[in-house]
Amino acid sequence: MKKKILITYASYGSGHKTVANYIYEYFKEHGDYDLKIVDVMDYASLIGKINLKLFNMIFKFQFSLPATIGYELSDNKIVTAPYKIYTKACLNKKLQKDFLEYNPDLLIATHFFGGIMMGSINKKYHTKTKIITIITDYCSNCMWIQNHKYEDYIVVSNEIVKQEVLKFGVDEKKICPFGIPLSSKFKVTDDKEKIKLKYNIKNNKPIILFFGGGSMGSSFTYNYLKALLKLKLDINIIFVAGKNVELQNKVNDLVMKENTPNITVLGFTNDVSNLLNIATLVITKPGGLSVTEALEMKTPMILIPGNGGQENYNANFVTKNKFGLRVRTPFQLSRVMKKINNNPEIVQDMYNNLKNQEENKSIEKLFNLVEKELK
Repeated sequence: MKKKILITYASYGSGHKTVANYIYEYFKEHGDYDLKIVDVMDYASLIGKINLKLFNMIFKFQFSLPATIGYELSDNKIVTAPYKIYTKACLNKKLQKDFLEYNPDLLIATHFFGGIMMGSINKKYHTKTKIITIITDYCSNCMWIQNHKYEDYIVVSNEIVKQEVLKFGVDEKKICPFGIPLSSKFKVTDDKEKIKLKYNIKNNKPIILFFGGGSMGSSFTYNYLKALLKLKLDINIIFVAGKNVELQNKVNDLVMKENTPNITVLGFTNDVSNLLNIATLVITKPGGLSVTEALEMKTPMILIPGNGGQENYNANFVTKNKFGLRVRTPFQLSRVMKKINNNPEIVQDMYNNLKNQEENKSIEKLFNLVEKELK
């Protein structure tokens, strides 16, 4: 009888879901398991739906200050102590029923909601599901590790985050500094010239890839792109608006108004690795997965403001290691891009630092850990 693995995420942004899907596809291809993947927010109660709507509003309009304050406040044992009660309030009883009916041998959670729920079920019903939680950022927070006594392993992005987690009293044997999981096929890309032609790039000018706020797209990025276009630099630009059709239309109107050559405007795309492969540098918010993908493809970064909170720590990780630069306003982006245009060695230095970054093997390490635990 096949061992059962339940993979859970919560649709706060796209990163948790993407990582969960990477894991699902890898385990499906390389293992012999009964697999199930679940968005726990499909089971959201009224409180959960309101919470998710507020998050999406913050994301769309980039109210990073309240997000940052909320994240800082939550990084406190006193504040997060009742968070299990809040988690259960966000989710309905059908989730518990479905978890119990599936009765997985192991749960992999890319958002802490899944681990908290499974830990509570194990305690209440004496089930024995093993729990692995994956922290999908370059920092720790009490919210992620408040349930550590009921978890078997916590996967973190690097040794630095491991040391942070240890300070919260987590058993060192539970902490696995594997990195944030990426698809093993992520680096399998097409020929660069073929990719360039696909996106109508027929010259050898620098290519600036601009992610407009992850798969959802954020209207906040519009003014940053506007500032970039006004520079009239002799470059190629690929702007990715994600699923934000309003943003995509607005950018298309701006391109026509400014009469800007050499720019391609895209909606949602699954071609991230190919785009990063041809990019001279990428402008993006510092989401955990976005940073990980750029690191894997050795693409220098310019980081614009994200949702605050953990993304501030992700940005600090990038700048501290000199993998990229951080800007806070459209004016700062304009100034930095002019400086880079006049001094291309700035980008070359970032690329040289990225070359020394280890290749991401997280998903293979996770698979081997699961194999060991279940077999």
